[in-house]
Amino acid sequence: MQMICLFHAFVKKGNKEGQILRPSSLASPPKSVGVIIKARTETLLTLEWSKVNNFSYILRDSNGTEIPLTVSADGSVLRCTVSSLSPGTKYSFVLYAMLKGLKHSTFNFTAVTSPSNVASVSVKARSETALTFEWSKVNNNNAYIYILRQSNRSEMYTPMYWGESMARRTVSSLRPGTKYTFTLYTVFFGERSSGYNFSAATMPVNVARVNVTQRFTDQLEFSWEEVKSSNISYILRDSSKAETTIAALGKDSVIRHTVSALSPGTRYRFTLYTVFEGVRSRGLTFTSVTASLTVTGVHCEHLPGGTALVLVWDAPSGQWTGVEVQMKGRNPQYLNGTRLEFHDLHPALWYDVTLKLCSGDVKGAPVSIRCQTDPRGVIAGVILVLLFIIFLVCLGVVTHRRSVLKRKAQSDFNTNQASSQEAEEGAHNAPVLAKQQSSDGKKHCGQRMNKKKRVKPIQQNPYINPYM
Repeated sequence: MQMICLFHAFVKKGNKEGQILRPSSLASPPKSVGVIIKARTETLLTLEWSKVNNFSYILRDSNGTEIPLTVSADGSVLRCTVSSLSPGTKYSFVLYAMLKGLKHSTFNFTAVTSPSNVASVSVKARSETALTFEWSKVNNNNAYIYILRQSNRSEMYTPMYWGESMARRTVSSLRPGTKYTFTLYTVFFGERSSGYNFSAATMPVNVARVNVTQRFTDQLEFSWEEVKSSNISYILRDSSKAETTIAALGKDSVIRHTVSALSPGTRYRFTLYTVFEGVRSRGLTFTSVTASLTVTGVHCEHLPGGTALVLVWDAPSGQWTGVEVQMKGRNPQYLNGTRLEFHDLHPALWYDVTLKLCSGDVKGAPVSIRCQTDPRGVIAGVILVLLFIIFLVCLGVVTHRRSVLKRKAQSDFNTNQASSQEAEEGAHNAPVLAKQQSSDGKKHCGQRMNKKKRVKPIQQNPYINPYM
């Protein structure tokens, strides 16, 4: 500990400044000496008191070391600087007023040096509306307290956590994405340190949502509305933890960003951060799937009977979760294979079928095909029907022919029978006719005889049932 004493003379009670007051012949001992701390730092204390004429002074420090202070005989204020002190330490002093080697008065007082500032302040926790600071206690001394002052706000005392080497303080009711300035004071016996100045920013808010504006087999395009704050940027992090910094365009703008070099029909996980003063938001996590490839190699196969068919396609490449197959007029079916059977159909009919390759909830471009059930059963049935119809027609023709022949034979039989009766009647009535036609009997007789000669013998009909 070192002491350096400085003296300043000035005029008292009406005397003009600069005049030296003359000492009286008999000096009365001072009743008390008032010592004030004129200035202090972490390692210095400047003491000041009013000097009484003809008195000298001795200052004893906390270690008991007495230091004589030589003063002039002039009326003045004595100022003494004590250096090489420790920060944040309380010191005890004794000031003796000496006259002719005798101690006439004693003044005991204490003084403290300014404590040191904290070494640093870190942000232990951060949110959109609060900041939690943490710092190491100065010299791990629990005798110190701390005052945190925020710009344009009142000061806050920080409670102590005894037995711990760290002190913490949470400041709340803040605004998201805002930078604040603070000063942290170390306090010892009411004396503050010079103050440790620092700044910290609250966490910005996330974007409201991310939209997929375009989707391809190898890339995805996202868009989102900018956060309404200044000095904002964005970081997009993919599932491989690769990050891309995206600059802001300005308030009330829509940001668009494309992620490329992706695989078809694949689900990717992303996290979008809003960044302010190097501080990230909590992050908006979302997933998106690239477009799937289309189904290839689609063809139809028949099943026997004509009431069912099989739809077959090639196994898709890339990542996919299933295939949606829909026949017109029926509900869609979802499967992860390459074959599907349809039953309860009608033979020889055409059916429209659509296939979509799916990757989660994302579907690829539709592929359509027309399939016909097995027509062979219908053809065979048609042939049988035609043959049956032909048989019926032939049977009808034959029946009709037999009926016609039967009627014709009956008619010929009746005609022949009638001719025979007429011939018999003519022979029986011939004498009578000869008498009645005497004049030309010969002529008529000759003609009749000629007719009789031209009558052919009656032929028996082979189709007539002999039992009829």
